[in-house]
Amino acid sequence: MKQWTLAWRSLARRPVFVAVVVGILALGIGTNTALFSVVDAVLLRPLPYSNPDRVVTVMEASPSKNEPVSLIAPARLADWNRMNRTFESIAGVYLENVTDTSGAEPERLAGRRVSPRYFAIFGVKPLAGRTFTPDEEIDGGPLSVVINYSFWDRRYHRSPDAIGQRLIFGGARFTIVGVMPKEFAGPDVDLWIPAQLSAGLMRHRDARFLSGVGRMKAGVTMAQAQNDLANAQRELGRQFPQTDKGWSALVGDLKKFRIENYRHALLFVLAAVALLLLVAVANVAGLMLTQLQRREKELAIRSSIGATRGQVVGGLMREVLLIASAGVCLGCAAALWLVDFLKTLLTDLPRVAEIHVDGRALFFAALAAIMAAMLCGLLPALQATRADLAALLSQAGRGVSGGQHKWQRALVAGQVAITVLLLASAGFMLRSYYNLSHVDLGFDPSHTITFHVGAAWGEDRERVGQLQKQLLAEFERIPGVEAAGFANFLPASGATLRYQVAFDGNERGDEGNDGSGKITVGERSITSGYLKALGGPLLAGQSCPDLGTVSNGGPKALVNRRFADLYGKNQNLVGRHIRGLEDPKGPPTEIVGVAGNMREDALNATPVPYIYVCIVPAGWPDPEYVVRTHGDPRRLLQEIQPLVHNIDPARAVFGVKTLEQVLDQTLDRPRLNTRMLALFALAAMALAAIGLYGLVSLVVTARTREIGVRMTLGAEPLQIMAQIAAGVAPLLGAGISGGIVLTLLANRVLRSVLFGVSATDVMTLAGAVLTLAVVSAVATFLPARRAAKIDPLEAIRSE
Repeated sequence: MKQWTLAWRSLARRPVFVAVVVGILALGIGTNTALFSVVDAVLLRPLPYSNPDRVVTVMEASPSKNEPVSLIAPARLADWNRMNRTFESIAGVYLENVTDTSGAEPERLAGRRVSPRYFAIFGVKPLAGRTFTPDEEIDGGPLSVVINYSFWDRRYHRSPDAIGQRLIFGGARFTIVGVMPKEFAGPDVDLWIPAQLSAGLMRHRDARFLSGVGRMKAGVTMAQAQNDLANAQRELGRQFPQTDKGWSALVGDLKKFRIENYRHALLFVLAAVALLLLVAVANVAGLMLTQLQRREKELAIRSSIGATRGQVVGGLMREVLLIASAGVCLGCAAALWLVDFLKTLLTDLPRVAEIHVDGRALFFAALAAIMAAMLCGLLPALQATRADLAALLSQAGRGVSGGQHKWQRALVAGQVAITVLLLASAGFMLRSYYNLSHVDLGFDPSHTITFHVGAAWGEDRERVGQLQKQLLAEFERIPGVEAAGFANFLPASGATLRYQVAFDGNERGDEGNDGSGKITVGERSITSGYLKALGGPLLAGQSCPDLGTVSNGGPKALVNRRFADLYGKNQNLVGRHIRGLEDPKGPPTEIVGVAGNMREDALNATPVPYIYVCIVPAGWPDPEYVVRTHGDPRRLLQEIQPLVHNIDPARAVFGVKTLEQVLDQTLDRPRLNTRMLALFALAAMALAAIGLYGLVSLVVTARTREIGVRMTLGAEPLQIMAQIAAGVAPLLGAGISGGIVLTLLANRVLRSVLFGVSATDVMTLAGAVLTLAVVSAVATFLPARRAAKIDPLEAIRSE
């Protein structure tokens, strides 16, 4: 205990040093613990279900029909449940947002329709109430819902009285029968409703709209389950050749399916934060070396009065452990705050409700602290006590050779290399983000507002169609409105719809995507005013007919310029026809116009052939409305809801935003990645500068007498500063070279998240190197200037 008291007193005599070191360690440990908590919850932990390794995704697939992954038809799902031998059960789910009118104002809710046995597959008990009973899951059964924890918290403040309350969807009353735990689903789901599939729908084997999930029997592997369902589907292909032949089943890892799109980004950020911790530890090691150099006389005195090298190192390590303990305590406190902050920032991250600082994270923080203590304490202590300290007592103040600082030089070089990597990566991400935010969209979003008006697929289509026609007519009557329309999906929304079509005059196989004459195209369903409201160009022909007359004369569509360039043979396409291969016996679709290329799939995806089908009233009950004004579209924000409610008071209006805001939201993830990486790079650069400053200060302190002698012999201050800078130059050169090599090695990871810039871009690399060089010059100049101001006589007398 006495030894720990002595260590505490020793640290108390150097409060500034202790505060800086504890702060650096807390920064590194806190950020790493927070990011570890995120990665652990999202990537490492098993899903929060009973025997999660047995819960898998189940989908249809038909490579011969260019459908490597497809949704499931309800009839086929029922057949698979009846014929398989490897699953306890298989269920399906599809998205259906609903409008609740049980409150004072209509509210749009994110719903999921589920088939029988859905909740049993996951093996998770409700937090309150129950899940659906068999009679509630059949067509015509009692109407009920199970609500998510986030909705229960928001609407009912976690009151048990929520069970038994009723929600009203389309005039029908649905009883709340249960509440699922927070970990079961993210906040993007409000409730689950029984699908109650009708007998007529079960007969349509081509109606594929369910995402499948299944629970395998104990001891069954995914390969065995895959083969089992494939055999069942082959039998169905013989029974129903028109609809089932050529199709198979696809069994996959549910966890991988949910998180795969986030894996690389999370690991990349965690790697950046881990590098930051390494930089922090290296920096602390450098500061420790500087302190021990200044305490050389003290250490020599300890040795001279009988302390062994082990005892001296032990005393120093006790000080380091006290510092590391303070660092980990502050780091864990910072991690708690950071995790809460990240949960509010990363709301679309899967499993976000499961993210928290737990025992595993605290163990990670303690392990990081122990490793930091070993690296930043033990190595400098061994370096400082490597020689006979009693002998050093007689040499104190005479200076030491630069070779004694080789550990610190290596650490600073490593800091410089890591900083170059982070600065260059941040530069690449910044340029990529700039390119994405300035990409040619193919349309002008500056005067357009967009919103939703709630309507369900199960509603009376004639009523919904009348509502849509009335809304468009009323919007166009508003003074200052240029055009109004709607589409099934907005550009760059991530909704990538692909269909195969045949095009008249394109019978030659070499003109199709796959050499067969078939053309794979993207699809949007639009109204007459949509292109004008979007600010998209019409290059030839005309837009869709008015919504009230679009059904006259057969189906119509526009194609984009990319379609015309690939398949038009430099001819006029207006008046020609295309036919959807999903319904080859249906009437052909007439091409009435050619639109410009727009970024439909994503901002970073180049335009591909697209068709814009002229939608009939209620062809898409819940579309994306767009209204274009001559001035600022935000002036319509207060007019939309009253206008809709005048037509139908029970309709919910939601998602009211300018089109520019919608597009800006698609940049949230690259913007977040860029900001976080830039923050890490700046922190690494600051730490590297501190480390370099500490190294040069140590050299100046150790060579004070030598500098004094040189100045006595006539050396000018500028010569002293130049000599110190010349000593730093090789170190910087080695660190920068190492950083460039690290950046090139990271090329494969960086390339997957960049747009419009190469991960080997010379200008960006040069900018990172130049930035670091300027900061390093400042960090070197300050102690070098102090060396140039040394009084020669005082330096010599200190011998």
